[in-house]
Amino acid sequence: MKNSQKMWAGPVRCNDKKLRQLIRENSIVRKLHPGEYYLSPGDPIYYVAYVASGVTSHYMFSANGREKVLYRLGTGWFFSEGIFYNENGSIEVATRYAIAEEETTLWLIDQEHFVKLLENRQFVEAILHSTVEKCTILRYEIESLTFDSTSDRLKKLLLSCVDSGRLNDGGWYDLCVAWTHQSIAAVMGINRVTVSRFITELKSEGFLRIVNGSIQISKTYFDLLGE
Repeated sequence: MKNSQKMWAGPVRCNDKKLRQLIRENSIVRKLHPGEYYLSPGDPIYYVAYVASGVTSHYMFSANGREKVLYRLGTGWFFSEGIFYNENGSIEVATRYAIAEEETTLWLIDQEHFVKLLENRQFVEAILHSTVEKCTILRYEIESLTFDSTSDRLKKLLLSCVDSGRLNDGGWYDLCVAWTHQSIAAVMGINRVTVSRFITELKSEGFLRIVNGSIQISKTYFDLLGE
């Protein structure tokens, strides 16, 4: 599994071997290439999706056109899991974009098979766990937006991606994710110019450095803030 897939992998119980086999037997396969959209706002949603491999990004745009990534979902996450619970039986439509960030395989579960799978306790627990974990991610994001400065939010984002097994020059860690200024801006809900300014400030502070276009994080700061 690639570092990026490990970074965004779903809960352990959602990656259980028996569970994956059960889902595969009750689903159809959809393969996506990097940059390929699975859903766009207004698209009808006919399936509950399970990320069998790869990474998907789920985002929306604000009224002023600013992109905001809600979450990235790697191997083992479910999404669109609530589409079959509406009271009038109407088809749900997408409210955000879902796009593959790398070669991705989705296992798609239609309503008939989803109802059948709900008879399996392990599947029900996995669906609930995936949903709760995503709600927790969004709750932490709301708390971060409310209480943390932009600089602190950027530090937390970068520290969460440190690959502690890859130390350079005795004091600098690589990241598991190849962040660009634009992708950081999308995750944080700010503009690219602001990201560039804070990257420069954190570089001057000694928190990070840029090597061949890639961000590396100071071991000193990681030991202090990242544990």
